[in-house]
Amino acid sequence: MQKLVYLSNSRDYTEQGSINENKYFTYVNALLDQGWKVSHVTHDVVRIDDNQNPARKETFVAFVLLEGPEGDK
Repeated sequence: MQKLVYLSNSRDYTEQGSINENKYFTYVNALLDQGWKVSHVTHDVVRIDDNQNPARKETFVAFVLLEGPEGDK
Protein backbone atom coordinates (compact mmCIF):
# COMPACT_ATOMS: atom_id res chain seq x y z
CA MET A 1 0.00 0.00 0.00
CA GLN A 2 1.23 3.51 -0.80
CA LYS A 3 0.30 6.86 0.68
CA LEU A 4 1.15 10.32 -0.67
CA VAL A 5 1.73 12.90 2.05
CA TYR A 6 2.18 16.66 1.75
CA LEU A 7 4.72 18.37 3.99
CA SER A 8 5.20 22.08 4.56
CA ASN A 9 7.40 23.87 7.04
CA SER A 10 6.02 27.33 6.26
CA ARG A 11 5.90 29.08 9.57
CA ASP A 12 6.62 32.39 11.18
CA TYR A 13 10.18 32.55 12.54
CA THR A 14 8.77 34.02 15.76
CA GLU A 15 6.63 30.92 16.33
CA GLN A 16 7.51 29.15 19.57
CA GLY A 17 7.95 25.42 20.02
CA SER A 18 9.60 22.59 18.17
CA ILE A 19 9.37 22.35 14.37
CA ASN A 20 8.70 18.63 14.93
CA GLU A 21 5.33 19.57 16.47
CA ASN A 22 4.23 20.85 13.05
CA LYS A 23 0.94 19.12 12.08
CA TYR A 24 2.43 17.70 8.89
CA PHE A 25 5.56 16.35 10.56
CA THR A 26 3.72 14.73 13.48
CA TYR A 27 1.44 12.87 11.03
CA VAL A 28 4.36 11.51 8.98
CA ASN A 29 6.35 10.68 12.12
CA ALA A 30 3.38 8.66 13.43
CA LEU A 31 3.21 6.69 10.16
CA LEU A 32 6.96 6.04 10.28
CA ASP A 33 6.55 4.77 13.86
CA GLN A 34 3.89 2.35 12.55
CA GLY A 35 6.39 0.85 10.12
CA TRP A 36 5.79 2.93 6.98
CA LYS A 37 8.91 3.64 4.88
CA VAL A 38 9.77 6.66 2.71
CA SER A 39 9.77 5.53 -0.91
CA HIS A 40 10.24 8.88 -2.70
CA VAL A 41 10.47 12.60 -1.89
CA THR A 42 9.77 15.48 -4.29
CA HIS A 43 10.48 18.93 -2.90
CA ASP A 44 10.52 22.57 -3.92
CA VAL A 45 10.88 26.06 -2.51
CA VAL A 46 7.83 28.27 -3.02
CA ARG A 47 8.61 31.78 -4.18
CA ILE A 48 6.84 34.53 -2.26
CA ASP A 49 6.04 37.94 -3.72
CA ASP A 50 8.57 40.49 -2.37
CA ASN A 51 5.68 42.60 -1.11
CA GLN A 52 4.70 39.88 1.37
CA ASN A 53 7.78 40.19 3.64
CA PRO A 54 9.34 36.83 2.66
CA ALA A 55 12.03 37.04 5.35
CA ARG A 56 9.40 36.00 7.91
CA LYS A 57 8.43 32.63 6.42
CA GLU A 58 10.12 29.38 5.55
CA THR A 59 8.70 28.14 2.27
CA PHE A 60 9.93 24.56 1.76
CA VAL A 61 7.25 22.09 0.65
CA ALA A 62 7.46 18.40 -0.23
CA PHE A 63 5.39 15.47 -1.36
CA VAL A 64 6.46 12.19 0.23
CA LEU A 65 5.46 8.78 -1.09
CA LEU A 66 5.27 6.23 1.74
CA GLU A 67 5.13 2.45 1.45
CA GLY A 68 2.99 0.62 4.00
CA PRO A 69 4.37 -2.06 6.31
CA GLU A 70 4.69 -5.61 4.97
CA GLY A 71 1.32 -7.34 4.84
CA ASP A 72 -0.59 -4.02 4.99
CA LYS A 73 -3.06 -4.00 2.08
